[in-house]
Amino acid sequence: MRLVIGISGASGVWLGYKLLQILKSYTDIETHLVITEGAIKNFALETTLDIAEVLKLADFSYANNNLGALIASGSFTTDGMVIVPCSMKTLAGIVHV
Repeated sequence: MRLVIGISGASGVWLGYKLLQILKSYTDIETHLVITEGAIKNFALETTLDIAEVLKLADFSYANNNLGALIASGSFTTDGMVIVPCSMKTLAGIVHV
């Protein structure tokens, strides 16, 4: 299974970290992680985690502004995407793309 994990700048970035911890225990799940700049700031404000600790939990990670990232291609197939935490603003932006 291949999942894209997005950690947004909404309050509660700890939830994204915990999700990655859980997914890491499944050997049949490949994770592709994108962390927004806002999320990086919230990790510093809301947790004692170093962002490198979070990145190590994913199989692959990408800068949120990298349009050449593997996951940005329309031919990149996934089994799903999770955005956590997901604010109403982020959800509305996804719905209205």
